[in-house]
This record gives sequence, structure tokens and C-alpha cells, in this order.
Amino acid sequence: KKGSVIYKINERPQFAYYVYTGKVKIISESEYELGIITEGELFGEISSLFNKEHSVSAIAEEDTRLMIIEKDLFFKKVENADPILKAVIRTLTLRLHDSNKKSEEIWKQLHLLSSIKKEIEDTS
Repeated sequence: KKGSVIYKINERPQFAYYVYTGKVKIISESEYELGIITEGELFGEISSLFNKEHSVSAIAEEDTRLMIIEKDLFFKKVENADPILKAVIRTLTLRLHDSNKKSEEIWKQLHLLSSIKKEIEDTS
């Protein structure tokens, strides 16, 4: 259902998710929207793959149907993949994790600059 929390930051991963229908919002620790996952996309895979706590939260943006992929099954499929594909998957997941962190930092800086601009305008 719209607004349902699929997982929260720092929760241990149990599943990866495939979006059949709907949209899922990805939210940073500081409550910044990092992206929207739509039909045909996968999410929650980074935490499942590396067995780390979720670094973001996932919330249904609208009524959404998900296919739940057991963490162990997902991990086995990746481990049994061609070594080149495994390297590509690991590289992309690490880059996505870094990108999420950088995006959150940019949002923080933008928010700070907007606050400063508003204060300047209010005092003028």
C-alpha cells in the first residue's frame, strides 16, 4: 500500500525486491529522496549481496506489488554467475552505494545554501 515501509535504514536485509507494479521511493538517512524504483527494477540487492545493514529506507510511493527474493537465493544466483558478471555486479553495486552517499551530501549542501539564501532575503 502507498506509504508502507518496505525496510528501514540499519535493518538487516532479508530479501531483495523486484517491482511488478507501482513505485518505491528510496530515502537517505537524512530523509532525502535519492530515487524512485519503478516497474521491472530491483532494489535491496546491495545489502543482500554484501550482507550489510540497509543504508537507505524504501517506502511504497504508490500501491505496489513486489516479488520478494530470498537473500540466500539471490546470493547463490550471484555466486554461481559467470566471474565477469559477478565482477560487473559487485562494481555496479559499490558505485551505486557511493553515488547514494554523494547524492545525500549534495542534498545537505543544497539545503544549507537554500537556508542561507532565505535568511539573506529575509534580512534585506
